[in-house]
Formats: sequence, structure tokens, C-alpha cells
Amino acid sequence: MNRQGQSQEDVSRAVVRPSDTVEFPTLQRAFRVESLGDGNRMAGINQLSAMAIVLANLARPGSGIITPEGRRLEVCCSLLATGPVVSSAILDDVLTPVRRCQDNLLSQLDRYHKSDVAEASRETGRRWEANSPSPDAGESALFDLAAGNPDIPPLFGDRKDQWIDVVASAPSESVAGLVRHPRIYVAAPTPKLLEQQLPGSHLGMPLVALNLNHAADAGKFGNICPLLMDGLIPAGPSGESVIGRMLVTDPRGLLREVATTNEDKAAWLARLLWLVDGDSSAGPNPGTPAVNEHVVSLPRLHSRFENAVKRGFADRLDTRTSGPIEYEYDLTAAQCRWMAFLADMEKSVPGITTVARRLLVTLVFGLRQLVTADKIPNGFHYPDEDVEALARLLVRRMANHRASLLFSAADTRRMKDKRRIFDKLADGAHDSRSIYKPLHIQADYCRDLLSEMKVDNFVERNASLWNRIEGRTLTANSSEHLQLDI
Repeated sequence: MNRQGQSQEDVSRAVVRPSDTVEFPTLQRAFRVESLGDGNRMAGINQLSAMAIVLANLARPGSGIITPEGRRLEVCCSLLATGPVVSSAILDDVLTPVRRCQDNLLSQLDRYHKSDVAEASRETGRRWEANSPSPDAGESALFDLAAGNPDIPPLFGDRKDQWIDVVASAPSESVAGLVRHPRIYVAAPTPKLLEQQLPGSHLGMPLVALNLNHAADAGKFGNICPLLMDGLIPAGPSGESVIGRMLVTDPRGLLREVATTNEDKAAWLARLLWLVDGDSSAGPNPGTPAVNEHVVSLPRLHSRFENAVKRGFADRLDTRTSGPIEYEYDLTAAQCRWMAFLADMEKSVPGITTVARRLLVTLVFGLRQLVTADKIPNGFHYPDEDVEALARLLVRRMANHRASLLFSAADTRRMKDKRRIFDKLADGAHDSRSIYKPLHIQADYCRDLLSEMKVDNFVERNASLWNRIEGRTLTANSSEHLQLDI
């Protein structure tokens, strides 16, 4: 059993044979994923997925898909990219345009702030004054509630309607206000620096990028990241909450080493969707599109993504004239199928419904943002079912990678416990009870380990007592593995 009580048989349900494939040929050709991944189709699929999810995560809070029934499916999906190929692609080609936009914004705001301070200090008075934003419906309603005659009802509706206007939208933001809350994108190498930047989060929902340079980094961020993902950190001027949309990169493939720390504070990584490099153990693999299949493809994908990032920042900043981005799309049946798929995957990946509930709608939204960022070629099309297949591929690859870690964890834990038993026998012969009792391990489990060690000629049994065999040395990988369940 692993630490959360799952048997290896339960875990094995997640495993898909490396030869298994998930087919979505039209989407692959439409977005030229093989070229995007420099000849590696899985690398291109991971990069395209990251692009779509980042674009969705940059969107203003409340953005999403509106179904024909009027239901709003909001976008949000936090990512962990593990492996050198996927991480380097995200760091170089996905986060670079985002970072550039954020840096330009900060530089422009800094210049404005310095100019404003200089104008305010002029002895002859200011030559220009920053425009104040026009009050929105919420601000106007609050002003009327505060300053109006309480005995005179409002011209339209009643006072409850006015309070509804107050809580329905954030106040209009001036450039001066933006100076205090400019961070659409936050990157921090330490928890302390991350916490310092959160009060400057734009609209209380930044895209937060972290990089795992050392295995210990996962545990260090364990105190703040779960709270940030749940929106439980008050970081606004009046205690408004901040919720982070996470993008964690693991270029050195440290996830397995992170697991060896046995650090519960690193368990928050299991609350992210994992994009896994294309090694055969991850499986399944994307099917190969037919050579003769004619599909109109989207040109200049990298420059299109950069344009989409700029538009995403502009949509966030233009609070005076625009609201959350809404696409009307009939995703009702697809979302039902998606939730049924996740429910089935729960058997092998507990918590995956929480992790990936919004993945499908996030991919649909993000791909739409990418496609509409530039001129769309005539005849360009990809079927809805291909996006569903892409989402299933990502979840199943995460499940398989997790399963491989858990299988390794079981072997590693057994080896470590054998080492503890072997060391215990260094002070002389013991019966099984005097071994498992002080070591705090189960009796039957201890007897199984002793039997295995006896077969391997590390210990011997004399009546009820166990002894080490002289001259034998038990070497072990002392690692244990991460709590991978949620």
C-alpha cells in the first residue's frame, strides 16, 4: 500500500501501454504541432497546450464560455511542466512574451509615476493632471446610497438593486491606481519575494510562475502556494483576497527527487495539471496524422501567440470599456463527457476532478484566443472532439507519470524499511515484535520484509529470533516518495 492507502492494483489502473495512442489528427495539423515541437510531436502538443492555458489564465477574472443555457464555464488551470523539453519550451517561447509585456508595463508605469511626482512638486503648479476614471454603475450606486436622501427611493429599481450594482463589479481603475496593482504576471524565486509581490496583483488574480531549481524548493513554497491557489491570502489594501493561477516549471526533472524528500509540504504539486515530457513511460502517445490529409494550418504560430498575449494584457488593463471575455459556445454535452471521464480517472488519480475540472473549457477558450489573435486563413478548422481528445491525453499522461512514481515509491519504501530492520539487528538477535514495535511498522509488513531479506541471505532465523548474516551489507536507496494524492 502507498501512504494514502491505495494498492498498486489501484494505481495500475492509470497505466496505459506506451503503444496506446489518442487520436486528434486534424488539430495536430491545424496547429502544426510537429513543427512547433522542433520535430517532436509530443513536445509540440505540450507547448500548444501551455500556450492555450496561459492565454486563458491571463484573461480577466470571470472570463469563460457561455453555454446556450446561460451557464458560465470560467477558465482556470494551474500547470506543472516537468522535464527539460517541455520546461525549456515554456520558459523560452511561452513565458518570455508574457514577461516582456509585464516588464514594459512596469517600466511605463514607473515613468508615469516619476513624471506625476515631478509635476506635483513644481512651484508654478502642475502643467497636466491625470484623468480620473468615469464612475461605473457600482460606484455611482454606492455614492447614491451614501449621499442620497434615505427617504426618497431611487429613480430606477430599489436600494437592493443598487447594492447589487455595488457588489457586481470592481471600481474603475485609474492609471494612478494601476501603479499600485500592476502585476498581471508574477515570478518569484523564493516564497518571501512571492509574498511581497502579491499586494500588487492586478484584479487579485495574477499568473504566478515558479521554477524548481532544487528539490527543496517544492517544500519551501508549500506554506504559501496552496493558500494562494485557494484564494485564502488577503493581499489587497482592504484585505481583498488574491488567487494565483500557477505555472511551475521543472526543467531538471526534479519531480522524482522532490518525491524522495518525503515532504508533505510538497504535496501541493499534485494539485497542478502535469505536462510530461514525451518519454515512453508517460504514455499514451498522440496518433500520427495521415500524410495525405489536407488540413489548412495556422501560420506563424509564435508571433500569433505574442499578439494574443498583448491582447490579453490589453483586455485586462482596459477596465473602462471592457469586461470579462465571453465566448458563446455549446459545450454542455462535451463538459458532461469530460466530467464522466474525470470521474472514471478518480479511481487511479484521486483528486483529478479538482485538478482538471476546468481543463477542457480552458483549452477551448485559450485556443480561440490564439486563433483570433491574427488573420485566420480561409478554410481553417479543427473539430471539437479533437480538443476533448487533447485534454484526455494530457490527463492520462499525468496519471501514468504519477503511477510510475508511486510504483517506484513502493519499492523505495520497502528498501528503506529493510535498511532500518538491518540496522536494528546490528545490536543483536531480536524476535519480530521487538523489531517492528520500536520501528513503528506493521507486524505483517515487517515479517514480509524479514522473509524477503532471508531469501536474499541478509538475515537468518533461529527459532523465533532473527540475526544478521555476518559479512553481508545491505545498500539501499534511502529515498521515499511524495504524497501524490490530494
